[in-house]
Amino acid sequence: MNPSIADTSPNIGALDIDFDHQGLFSTLVADLAELLESIAGVEDACAYVSGIAARLGTDIEKQYKSALGVQHLSRDQLIEVLIDLKNRAGGAFSVIEQDEDRVVFGNCSCPLGRAAANHPSLCMVTSNIFGRLSANAIGYAAVDLEETIARGAAQCRVVLHLKRTEPGPETREYFRDDASTASA
Repeated sequence: MNPSIADTSPNIGALDIDFDHQGLFSTLVADLAELLESIAGVEDACAYVSGIAARLGTDIEKQYKSALGVQHLSRDQLIEVLIDLKNRAGGAFSVIEQDEDRVVFGNCSCPLGRAAANHPSLCMVTSNIFGRLSANAIGYAAVDLEETIARGAAQCRVVLHLKRTEPGPETREYFRDDASTASA
């Protein structure tokens, strides 16, 4: 190698390139969502993402139950688990309000980062995990994604119904997974 060329070449590792582990993840997730939504449509993309989220939720539920040493999450544990798991993933979830029938969560930082922008199918991760964990703990849950960052809102507003409600057009209902209670 010619020393004069090596002396003038920039350090490749020091270049200002907008790409790292998070960048790879964000680009991959966003491109997969965009491809799926454009080929299958948003509704079918939501169904596909829901299937993936169901598997993820089952694993998460087992981990929390094991770490807590319980077979069933109480309502209070459930709410703490939902906030903890989303915040561990990079979200900024908190309870805005709650009563006997529902819990309203707010979030100002999507765990999927910029990948979620304009990809509402990715919100099925939150809907499915919140809905399935809640239904397995309580027997029934319904989730309304009233506002989402993916749809251009400044924050997310997620309403988790813990008692049977008249579902709206965007409401997703979840019921206890009998396999969840058997394997607990």
